[in-house]
Amino acid sequence: MSIKVLVVEDEPTVRSLAIDILAEAGFETAEASNAAQALDILKATEDIDVLFTDVRMPGPMDGLDLATVAKGKHPHLQVIVTSGYFARAELPQGTTFLPKPWSAVDLISKVTRAAA
Repeated sequence: MSIKVLVVEDEPTVRSLAIDILAEAGFETAEASNAAQALDILKATEDIDVLFTDVRMPGPMDGLDLATVAKGKHPHLQVIVTSGYFARAELPQGTTFLPKPWSAVDLISKVTRAAA
């Protein structure tokens, strides 16, 4: 069984980098540039195992809001939140934090542990 990761990042180069790293490591991926797109993807499919989201994004919902809503609607979903401007104390319950800048090794390790 393969693990599918939804990467939510408004910066296209960072999103592409994460997608490339995860795909090369053998994960299936999906991508969204904001929380609304991510929720549409989650609503349309049940096969997302891990949500990897940035905190700061355009629109009315940031990554923390997305994490809370997504976990509420999809309790099985593992959530990893990333940011360069964020304190762990603010994390929604049941989420993991990966500080920016992250390395490929750190990203793969966090996703592997979350999916286990």
